[in-house]
Amino acid sequence: MKKTAAVLAAAMALTISVYASPQTEFAKGQWEINAGMWNTKAKTRTYKDNGAWNFNGGVTYGLNDKAAAQFQYYGLNSDDTDGRSHELNLLYSVHPQVALYTGYNHITMSDFPTGVFGAEKRENDIAQLGIIARQPINEVLDLYAKGALGSRNTSIWEAGVNFALDENIDLNAGYRYLNTEGSRNKNVSYQGWLAGVSYRFGGGSDRKAAYSEDDIDYSALDNKGNKKEADTVTITPAEEETAVPENDYYFNSIHFGNDSDTPRTDQTANLDAFVKAAKETGHTFKLVGRTDSNGSKEYNDDLAIRRVKKVADYAVAHGVDLSHLVGMYKGEEAPVDTNDTEAGRANNRRVDIFEHK
Repeated sequence: MKKTAAVLAAAMALTISVYASPQTEFAKGQWEINAGMWNTKAKTRTYKDNGAWNFNGGVTYGLNDKAAAQFQYYGLNSDDTDGRSHELNLLYSVHPQVALYTGYNHITMSDFPTGVFGAEKRENDIAQLGIIARQPINEVLDLYAKGALGSRNTSIWEAGVNFALDENIDLNAGYRYLNTEGSRNKNVSYQGWLAGVSYRFGGGSDRKAAYSEDDIDYSALDNKGNKKEADTVTITPAEEETAVPENDYYFNSIHFGNDSDTPRTDQTANLDAFVKAAKETGHTFKLVGRTDSNGSKEYNDDLAIRRVKKVADYAVAHGVDLSHLVGMYKGEEAPVDTNDTEAGRANNRRVDIFEHK
């Protein structure tokens, strides 16, 4: 007999790194403000100038859950030269960890020795196309990379790390390289280490859960999974085994560590595949929580429920409609693998996802 836990009543607070900077996901009405410093060296084939610290900063606004508009400023002052870069970009998320962008970049370079470019000042108007990618390492740390190619022989590359202080504030550090045309036969590059902070507010970053974890009344579950009085969670009747097959098709599974309700770090691809399918199809997805046989039945039931909630939280935070998620649990019952070996127990620590068509 299946024991149905709940049509999940509300999302928990966002997982910390959902909208980490630089952003590859967006929420309608969400703002991100970033500010930092860049130690910029200027270099051509015949000229080199020591680095100087420059301010960089910008603002990004979510137009919807796929696109955002962005303004970004970078100072390009070296020890003896002056310069600046102003970017206007349109960003589009193609994957929770990948976004493309296109836009305009106005680059000003001045105070170079006359012999370097034939003039003391140069301005480039750049059309550019780029990509941003992030790779989560754990719940608070990401690696990121950015790259763009543009007119006037322009290329921009940046890579670094991002550390989430909380769900809205990030610290980041990395290395940035910009190369653009200085004259018809000579380019100039700006490069150096940078560090900064970003802050998000409004839109998705303010989507607080209607209920906190403490609000969920697990006492509403009786031994058969039947509905009891509960204001904070809806419990549906248990489904009896039937000869008529349901239109539920196995999609994938999210695996967990021993005695953990946090998905393993190698499960991001499976989570993202689930999110993508849920958003694109609009189908209902059933999340079935499982555990190994370590611990008491009551503890394992609770652990299975918490695992289901973590998967649901991830999906909702990434834009899945909560009404399309159904939470269920089996706990240690009807294991998919043996509990007599460590490999089998590891395989039982999971949330199975089924697509209802």
